[in-house]
Amino acid sequence: MKFGFSTFFFLKKSPLQVIKEGMSVGVRVFEICMELPHVLSMNDEVVKEMESLAGDGLEFSMHAPFFEINLGSFFEDIRAMSKEKIMRALDVAGRIKASPVVIHPGYTFLARKAPAVEERTRANFLADLSELAVRARELGVEIALENVHMPYFLFHDLHEFTAIHEAVPDVGITLDVGHAFIAKSAKGVSDPEWAILSDLADVGVGNLRHVHLHGNTGTRDDHAILESGANLGRIVAGLKRLRYEGRVIVESYDMEKYGMARVVDKLKDMGADLGSI
Repeated sequence: MKFGFSTFFFLKKSPLQVIKEGMSVGVRVFEICMELPHVLSMNDEVVKEMESLAGDGLEFSMHAPFFEINLGSFFEDIRAMSKEKIMRALDVAGRIKASPVVIHPGYTFLARKAPAVEERTRANFLADLSELAVRARELGVEIALENVHMPYFLFHDLHEFTAIHEAVPDVGITLDVGHAFIAKSAKGVSDPEWAILSDLADVGVGNLRHVHLHGNTGTRDDHAILESGANLGRIVAGLKRLRYEGRVIVESYDMEKYGMARVVDKLKDMGADLGSI
């Protein structure tokens, strides 16, 4: 596994500042978030510098836009805008060799309340996801769908991936550990870490393209690393046991609050391979 940092959690720095600071503490893997505020500075000059850094051995993944985005929305104007913004992110990902591109699932607040609306939204979502997968393949990158803990999202439970994958075979999973921990805790699961790893084994670790590592107390999406209610070391050990060899991206405000070096030390305490950071 290779551990890295998401630029989204450094709101006071530009993406290039985050990358250069990370390199100073030995980090070689970064997830570029194409969302506010960083997307405002992702001009052609910045993208060209990232292209150069990728050529020098840095590795990138990308988080597609998610603010006010709803792939497959019942409303066609929202659906079209959402798809257009993600398409633009895919184009940048192709240039800087950022793979996978992480995408949030669509949603409907009428899930399990209005079947006709939910069915149409789900069908729209799968059609949009399929179109994005075709474009990603043309650009030489992969897409990976992130589980989101609110139950009105169309990828809430890891087991839902099986049906999604049947409809869109090119899509993989981004396991968001913090989101999964909240979902399990909300159901009263006594051992959320075991349940998350068990679900992953059920859907197949071969479908796992990416991991977002952070924790919380089970009720709020705190994005904590240094003081996490979830046993993140146990998750890392479980991923190793399942022979996951991809990237693990830290998503935590702790990095900006306490500094990258402290978080790197915490990753080492969790059993992260020193040679992979």
